[in-house]
Amino acid sequence: MTREHGVDPVDDDAAAPERAARLVRTAAAPEDRITLTDEQEAIASLAPGHNAVLVLGAPGTGRTTVAVEYAARRIEAGLDPESLLLLAPSRDAAARLRDALTRRLAAAGRGTRAVTPVRTWSSYAFDLLRRARVTGPLRHLEVAPRLLTGAEQDTVIAELLEGYAAGLAAAPDWPADVAPAVEARGFRREVRELVDRMSELGLEPGRLQELGTAHGRPEWEAAAVLLQDYRDRIDLGMAEAFDAAGLLSAAVRVLTERHPEDPERDAAAQAFVAAERDRLAVLVVEDLHEATPAVHDLLTVLGRGRDVLLTASPDTTVEGFRGARPDLLARYPGVLDPDPVPGAAPPASPDGRVRVLTRGHRMRAEVQDAYLRVARRVRQRTAGVERTRTETVPADGDGAVRAHVVPTRAHEDQLVLERVLRVHHEDGVPLDRILVVARSGSRVAALARHLEAEGVPVLRDAAGLVLKEEPAVAPLLTLVDAAGALAEDPEARVEDVLDPDEVVGLLTGRYGMASALHVRRLRQDLLAAERGRGGRRTSDALLAAALLDPSLAGPEHERHRALRRVHWMLRDGLEAARAPSASPETVLWALWSASGRAERWRSLALRPAEHANDRRESRRADADLDAVVALFKVAERFVDQFPGASPESFAVYMESQDLPVDTLARRAESGDAVHVRTPAAAAGQEWDTVIVVGLQEGVWPNTRLRGQLLGATDLVDLVTLPADAPWPTDHRTRLREVRQDELRMLAAAVSRARRQVVVTAVRSPDEGPSDFLDLVDPPERLPAEARDAAGVRRLTAVPDPITASALVGRLRRVLEAGDEADAADGATSRAAAAAGLAVLAEDGVTVADPRRWWGLLPLSTEAALVDPEREVVALSPSRVETALRNPLNWVLYHVGANAGGTLAQSVGTLVHSVAEHHPEGVPEDVRAELERRLPELGLPEGWITEIEHDRARGLVDAYIGYWSIARAAGRRPVAQEVRLLADLTWGGTTVRITGVVDRLEADAQGRPFIADLKTGRSAPTGAEMARQPQLAAYQVAVRAGGLEQVRDDPATDPALRAALAGLEHPTTPAGAALVQLGAGTQKTKVQDQPALEDEDTWALEQVFTAARRTTGPRFLALHEAGARRCALPSVCPLCSEGRQVTEWPR
Repeated sequence: MTREHGVDPVDDDAAAPERAARLVRTAAAPEDRITLTDEQEAIASLAPGHNAVLVLGAPGTGRTTVAVEYAARRIEAGLDPESLLLLAPSRDAAARLRDALTRRLAAAGRGTRAVTPVRTWSSYAFDLLRRARVTGPLRHLEVAPRLLTGAEQDTVIAELLEGYAAGLAAAPDWPADVAPAVEARGFRREVRELVDRMSELGLEPGRLQELGTAHGRPEWEAAAVLLQDYRDRIDLGMAEAFDAAGLLSAAVRVLTERHPEDPERDAAAQAFVAAERDRLAVLVVEDLHEATPAVHDLLTVLGRGRDVLLTASPDTTVEGFRGARPDLLARYPGVLDPDPVPGAAPPASPDGRVRVLTRGHRMRAEVQDAYLRVARRVRQRTAGVERTRTETVPADGDGAVRAHVVPTRAHEDQLVLERVLRVHHEDGVPLDRILVVARSGSRVAALARHLEAEGVPVLRDAAGLVLKEEPAVAPLLTLVDAAGALAEDPEARVEDVLDPDEVVGLLTGRYGMASALHVRRLRQDLLAAERGRGGRRTSDALLAAALLDPSLAGPEHERHRALRRVHWMLRDGLEAARAPSASPETVLWALWSASGRAERWRSLALRPAEHANDRRESRRADADLDAVVALFKVAERFVDQFPGASPESFAVYMESQDLPVDTLARRAESGDAVHVRTPAAAAGQEWDTVIVVGLQEGVWPNTRLRGQLLGATDLVDLVTLPADAPWPTDHRTRLREVRQDELRMLAAAVSRARRQVVVTAVRSPDEGPSDFLDLVDPPERLPAEARDAAGVRRLTAVPDPITASALVGRLRRVLEAGDEADAADGATSRAAAAAGLAVLAEDGVTVADPRRWWGLLPLSTEAALVDPEREVVALSPSRVETALRNPLNWVLYHVGANAGGTLAQSVGTLVHSVAEHHPEGVPEDVRAELERRLPELGLPEGWITEIEHDRARGLVDAYIGYWSIARAAGRRPVAQEVRLLADLTWGGTTVRITGVVDRLEADAQGRPFIADLKTGRSAPTGAEMARQPQLAAYQVAVRAGGLEQVRDDPATDPALRAALAGLEHPTTPAGAALVQLGAGTQKTKVQDQPALEDEDTWALEQVFTAARRTTGPRFLALHEAGARRCALPSVCPLCSEGRQVTEWPR
């Protein structure tokens, strides 16, 4: 080890061979100091007293370098760091500026400064208000000021709108063209836009109402009522809270307002302002083009008469949608001149005080040309601001700009993946030097998920995190809500507070970690145990109840692990919620502690990851821990703001927040990971390669006008434009301005690249590329083969990405192809493919391990499911027909491979449940029961729902009609949903028939009659009914004493035992019938099967034939002549679309 690595070399003294390495500060090499160009040097060496200087420069021209060097030299010249203030537009930008200044001062031996002179604009305003509360004009505030997050702001607005809708407060009188939109979620966005613009402008609701009346804008008059309620709510509950825009306006007021009505406060205010102006001698402002009007107002107050260095690149503004005004750069530097004449226009900029950096240090020639093609389209509304141009700095190698058009969004995702991996593997570019840019946060999230799913590490912008949607957070919020609800209502059941999807989500989420198969088997265990107890609850109800009582699933099993994990969490969370001192924080901590994930995720996040799977797990654990830490920060702030609030209220609060939650919780840094960002999140940084995704018409540029519903943009223009300017601005001008903002974002995205830019778009019948694509990479630059006859760019054929799964697939195909592959490509022989797969498997790529390949290993067992000579063969009457007609389908159904439930089956299940509770009675009671339970189908409003509801009503009417048919036949109802159990022995084989009879009746002689309710539309023919297998099996079971066995079982419900005891001949069936409720005939269709007699041995033969076909180990696949379709064609070897499950798809 050497000093270049920051470690002292080991001493050669033999007496101390074990001496440990010691970390020391790395000495700065002379070449570490940046050599400035002449134009940069002239700015960095400005002498004190230069007043305001504006530095313009395109991306990569060194604006930040100059700003840092200027600040460092002023400190080195003796300036007290407390007298220096560096301002940046965002937290990330401020952090980068702070780090750069620290490195620069450390390189000169200045060491770490106790005072950090770098702040964001909002951070400085917040600090000013905090100090003003201690020693200045805000001493009347009882609580320290804080920032109101966008999510909190959105929640307050949502609560006000809900209150209006519920009649809790007088609602604003919205005009007719606005009223229909009030209930839409997007309306809150419009209100937030108006609130922010008013805060920036310092307007009160009363003034907004006056302007609305004066200018015929009824939406402003109505909005003024809502905004007054909004201000009242903030003042009452969060008087110390300032939204981001209001924070800056409040800071300006602190520095400018007088208080003649309160001499003591006025004196404190003047002293505070004088002290602040005396303290600040030098201001350095980075990226002034991102400033809003409120920032410009604050800067005007602070910077007048001071030495101020301003940097800007007006062509790359990315915060236009948040109110940034690059056109206001025209006011500088003259607006900061000392003591301007009141009422006069700002003086013109003196020569030499607007400097332009013209030499580029980032973009290669081709990248820079692409940037300039975009930047030239940006129309400067600013007189006096020179357009910047850059000269290409010679660099080794050429840059590259390429545009690609693909047919679908999926192809675009694959192209991004392929480009990222190719640049990384073939060009040797580290992953963290690659940026993927998308216009919207939702597209950023989708791209990040796709890359992560393919094993590519991704670093996303934390500012875009919607905390409630994080996989590690959503289950915690669900459990917080459930624990609070159960603690509040001791009578409540888990199934009352959690819906089935939430329960499954808990089991399969980051804490339960169950697979869909595990959940299915858990349902089966729960149902089996429930039926064994004689219960009739559904699997959904049992799954929810088992979260508090896992014993419902029967004996503990490995597949119950997920259930136990979630049970422990809910149990401890409920205990914490029932405690007298319960709060959202205490319940959340109880849940987190019970999860046992803290140490597990910590060890995963910190452990050295040698294999691909390990690295993926490490990144996932790292992100999960970050999200949980952020959640606790939010909970802490919530408890501080709302003392005594319940855990449920915290869950509701989080659920109502659709915006990213701003948290100061530290997030772990990711190492070698691709950055996926929006243009705004990528501002101020650079990468080797930039991939700009989604240059679609209507997407980028997105020319949707913001703030139009409530006229926020018109309000800004009315207040800020000169009195003689035309107002309101016409629609065409607005569109042009929005397009200019979109061009600036594109210019900013392209200019992040040093060496390579890739832009993509989708061309399909439904969407097409925007003209931005051709602006970056004009068609005339394309070779002839890349254009069609009309000169249109051809679709790009997306190559296979260089991923482990794709490589494994190719190598396996070589092994499958055998000698043909050897002959076609000697370099990729079977031996080479096998060796490659071995290397991949050794590196942790599980899909490369042959032991995990379907079809290569021998069958795990060839034993029969049941040994009929030693074991009892269980058979359900409802499956006898399947076993006879298609044994393969029987075994597939047996292991749960159903084709999936349908809406028709759900309706049938509901009707069966209604019938179970109404064997006879008043028809209107049955119909009323159905109407009450129709919502259980969970169908949305619409014509399809009405059709299904009508079908259910028809089925119930047919069931009611059956009553009279049964009575006419001399039968009476005995019981519904009757369990049947009978053991039959024949030829050394014992078969146990177990089933549930829909409706058990008795004829006049006291003999049992079995009625099976069918809600489907298909029915057997009359000839088939004579030997219909299901009914025959029921009758066989009755003759074998199946009803007597249930009657004599002590566990049977006493009422059912009494009903069965009323049968005079329980082992002599009176027959059976299929009651076709869904036949659609005017009269209920009943298909009878005659009573079995002693000589009807065919029925017994059917049962034992079916039983033999279910024992295995081999099962026949049979198709009946005339059958319309196979029930499970995808796994049926007789169907054209089916194949063996171990067959390799070619």
